[in-house]
Amino acid sequence: MSAQSDMNVNKRRRRFLAVAGAGLSFVTAGEIWHLYRPKHQRNEPDGHYRSLTLAWPAPETDLVLIVARERGFFANYSLDVATKPVTTGNQAILSLGTESVVGAAAPALSWLPLLYAGRAARLISGLSAGTYRLLVQSHPGIPRLENLVGKTIAVVDEDGADRRFFSVLLRRKGINPKDINWKSVPSDQVADQVTAGELDGVVAHDFLAWQLLSDSNGGLTELAGSTTGHYSERINRVLGLSDSFLMDDPKGGVALALAFRDAGRWIESHRDESATLLASHLPQMDEESVTSMLSHEPKPMHLIGHWLRDQLAQYADELKLIDLLPDSLNSAQFARSVYRDLLHS
Repeated sequence: MSAQSDMNVNKRRRRFLAVAGAGLSFVTAGEIWHLYRPKHQRNEPDGHYRSLTLAWPAPETDLVLIVARERGFFANYSLDVATKPVTTGNQAILSLGTESVVGAAAPALSWLPLLYAGRAARLISGLSAGTYRLLVQSHPGIPRLENLVGKTIAVVDEDGADRRFFSVLLRRKGINPKDINWKSVPSDQVADQVTAGELDGVVAHDFLAWQLLSDSNGGLTELAGSTTGHYSERINRVLGLSDSFLMDDPKGGVALALAFRDAGRWIESHRDESATLLASHLPQMDEESVTSMLSHEPKPMHLIGHWLRDQLAQYADELKLIDLLPDSLNSAQFARSVYRDLLHS
């Protein structure tokens, strides 16, 4: 750049700073835009009506989904959202592209290995934090994670995110997760096996984990989990959309991302109403129990853009610890390749 050009740039900067205090009417709109133009343009929904199907584990008890539907946030964006009920996050992801399923909700720990394996989808928004709990028998007691070696720990889904989360914790402590006796137990049999002393503990997520803890009458205690500390600030369940849908209808993805964003914000500012609403979908729990459970869970969380991308990279690093992603994988590049920021271009 020439000396004359430098002088012109400095002159424009001085002019802007000099008149800014006196009022922006002296500064042209072009100068303001040039100096402060946004890095990204915001994408807006188009208002078109859409009928979409998402694969969703236990949709009848998922608070974010319930709020989005029953408090009108889907309707606000002209969405009619149906759900295909599935049992696990892996099943949700594998449902993409079948029976008109365009998207799936699943834990990040379930998404990333399948995306690495070639599943044709992109992650667009984080929906909620995790509620993983490791519950152990209170007597004789298991005081530390290191004492789990050789113990029998129940898992509802042997290849689920619950087990993966605690396997990562164990690895960080220098413990091989294979040294734990993981026992697959149907959810409706866990409580009986705990009472019978057939299990030393169980890994699960709410509402099952909270119900087991509450109904144990002190027989179970929480040894570790994702509801406190820095793990409570991590996204867990993530919404992903198939590549074909994103190619055909990116504005539909924008509408979904905004509807779930608004639902998360509503939950954060209406905690009591959220408990009442969720309790109506959990006949096995009264409203007081649901309120107590929500008060012991992380605050509502919705992540998009680089915030989601950064956490996905962190999850990729952790999945390497349990041999579900290769050590040679560049986690940051991988995260960039599997997420898409639909709200900003």
